[in-house]
Amino acid sequence: MKTPRAWLSQLRRRLLAGTERRTPSESALLVLIPVVGVVVGFSSIGIAHLIALLQEPLWGHGSDLLAGAMQASWQERVLIPAAGGLLLGLLGLALRVRMQGRGTPGIIQALALQNGVISLRRNAPGTAGGILTVAFGGSLGREGPMMEFGVAVSSWMGRRLHLEPQDLRILVCAAAAASLSAAYNAPIGASLFALEVLIGSLALPVFGPVVVASIISTLIARNAMGSLPRFVVPEYELVSVYELGGYLVLGLVAGVFSAGVIRAVGWCDKGAGRLRLPRFLAPAIGFALVGGMGVWLPHVYGNGYETVNLALNEQLPIELLIVLPFAKLIATVLTRSSGGAGGMFTPTLMMGGLLGGAFGTALHSFFPESTATPGAYALVGMAAVLAGTTHAPLMAILMIFEQTDSYQIILPLMLVSTISYATARRIKRESLFVDALNRQGVDLPRGPEEGVMKSLRVRNVMHDDPEAVHRAARFQTIVEAFLRHRFNHLYVIDDDHAFVGAIPLHEIKEMLEHADTLEVVVAHDLVETDFAFATPDDTLATTMEKFWSQNSERLPVLADTKSRRLVGWISKRDLIGVYKQEILGEGNLLSRLGPVGDRARDRFVELPEGFEVASVHVPPTYAGSTLRDLAPRRTWGFYVLQITRRDPERGVRVVEMPDADTVLQPEDELVVVGPVDGVQSFRRSSREG
Repeated sequence: MKTPRAWLSQLRRRLLAGTERRTPSESALLVLIPVVGVVVGFSSIGIAHLIALLQEPLWGHGSDLLAGAMQASWQERVLIPAAGGLLLGLLGLALRVRMQGRGTPGIIQALALQNGVISLRRNAPGTAGGILTVAFGGSLGREGPMMEFGVAVSSWMGRRLHLEPQDLRILVCAAAAASLSAAYNAPIGASLFALEVLIGSLALPVFGPVVVASIISTLIARNAMGSLPRFVVPEYELVSVYELGGYLVLGLVAGVFSAGVIRAVGWCDKGAGRLRLPRFLAPAIGFALVGGMGVWLPHVYGNGYETVNLALNEQLPIELLIVLPFAKLIATVLTRSSGGAGGMFTPTLMMGGLLGGAFGTALHSFFPESTATPGAYALVGMAAVLAGTTHAPLMAILMIFEQTDSYQIILPLMLVSTISYATARRIKRESLFVDALNRQGVDLPRGPEEGVMKSLRVRNVMHDDPEAVHRAARFQTIVEAFLRHRFNHLYVIDDDHAFVGAIPLHEIKEMLEHADTLEVVVAHDLVETDFAFATPDDTLATTMEKFWSQNSERLPVLADTKSRRLVGWISKRDLIGVYKQEILGEGNLLSRLGPVGDRARDRFVELPEGFEVASVHVPPTYAGSTLRDLAPRRTWGFYVLQITRRDPERGVRVVEMPDADTVLQPEDELVVVGPVDGVQSFRRSSREG
């Protein structure tokens, strides 16, 4: 029978075995996920309170914008939004930045094509712009600045801890979900938002971190703002099975409306781009128009939480329920297209709630005994339009379900959301966010695999030692070059080192049949001038297409298409190695090298089979020893490339290039290259020591 000490020893060995299989980037991600949940939770609370703090003197009510607007005079309803738009324009002019921010389309682009890199400095104006837009009555949601700030901070922290691209993308997804979860008190729906909308895949490796960050953020928000849902939802029950027919029609109506929302946003964005107005005046004009609408319909201001709650509890007349969805759409596109910042999530929920409320009121008036009250249709309508505009039905279903805590609503939610999504996708194939990226000329990858191949460039993988011969080189020189390198194509250059073309090996074989003429043959006589090539800025996805058309094991890399200067080459094996490592997560064929924070200069360097570049910590038992004493090459088979240690005078981490007499200090971090078994053996000996 095992003793308690034996059980603890066995548990310790299992835990250590798990950490040995985990890379430094994965270990850092595990630490950052809860940190991001905490940071995003508190920052979201701070942004919500800041908006309320600004609304108080502007509208006379910090927590209920609609109540404040109803009490304001008609002049104030116009001038307050107009002043907010003018302030946004002047700030953008003074700081020479766009106050709109990147929004959800920008996050999608960063995850798909930029390895999750989001600049904190460049996102700060968008965060500030979103706070001002919502506070002054602009028709956008406060979840926009919350998410803008959360993803930028998480990306900054991930890059500071040197996360690998796949881990940085997970961290940014988790931050976005945590922001939305704090805004709506809906961790499940927010988690699915990250999966369905941001990365377009229900990837299990992403799901766990996203859920953890969302839960932590939600707990913080609940502690500060209460655990109740953001919307006051009435009790619901399915009155009759025949009622599902009405919900089916609502799904069709919501799908058509959702496609109209996507098209309206696109038309207004294009129209705003054609207007020849000073950029700083555009927000003032757009916000003033929204203010003019608010003179008669103050419900269009801000988030729309209050109006949605009125619709859910059947406190709006049918006339308003019919008019307000379209008025809110106009106000939203005016705010957004003129330069306002904020989220589209809440306005979409409001439009759906009002549309569903109008439909439910009409249906209930005809069939009062066999249909639920209009509030139920308003609730289901919220999910329907959300699913139709985002093309994320699972997220919409669970987002609204979390607001009700009622299983009675799940059948109508599933039916209406699915039909709305299918209808909207039939009319408008791209979602609201993807359509915005398409208008900017951004070609999103289809799935994470294509995303990796589109985010990496030829410069990350290319070899810098191209073998080439001059166009006037003799036949003997060409043969010797083929024998040295055993490639199937030999590159030909001119006097300016410009690429002329390539000589295929089979041309040499054919020339051997004409031995009497070989003395006069030069490279120019054998070259194929239409040989495909790549440039350092080409993506690996584009390069794969060129390989397909050329049918060659290598492609030359030219500095640019104008000079055609030969600077390197890339092979099919390089692409397979990247795919194996970055997508399949297998093997140690390649290693990323480059200055920290400068991803444009990252390089993939090929390693021998079974080798890796790793980061290991110096245990206290080795402190005071020199690298000569440690003898890592003789003992474990690896080399020490650099040491990261704390500078006691400046209090910062510094990087040093070691030699044999370098004295190791406690908490030093060694970057080593060597066999995987040797690195793991050192880690085990470190812990045991």
